[in-house]
Amino acid sequence: MGEITTSTISQWTYSHVRDRCIQTLLARLRIGHTCLTQRYLITRDPQPYCDDCLVPLTVRHLLVQCPSLIELRHRYLYRCRGRYSGVYYISKVLGPECLAQGHDVLRFLGEAGLLQKL
Repeated sequence: MGEITTSTISQWTYSHVRDRCIQTLLARLRIGHTCLTQRYLITRDPQPYCDDCLVPLTVRHLLVQCPSLIELRHRYLYRCRGRYSGVYYISKVLGPECLAQGHDVLRFLGEAGLLQKL
C-alpha cells in the first residue's frame, strides 16, 4: 500500500513547507494514494494505465520509472539519484534532499502536467 515506510526515512519534518495543500500532496505521494492513481477504487472505473508504457499508473511509475518523463526527471530531479548507480529512488525523490532544494518534485510534476491531476 504505502510507497515509503518509516523504516525508509525516519522523520518527515519539513519546516520550510508552509502551504497546507503542498503538505497534503507530499503526504499523498509518500503513501502512494493520489486522486490520479487511486480514484478508480472509489468510482469503480477501470484502473488507469500509463499511455506510453501500458503499465498500471502508480506514484512510483510517475516519479522514477516512466521512460516518457526521463528528460524532465533529469532536469528537475538530478539531485535525487543514487550516488553511484544514477538510478532514481522514490525515497530520495520525496525525501528532504530534493524537497529542500526549491521543491524540484513539484516543478517536475507541474511541467509534466500532473500537478493538477494529483
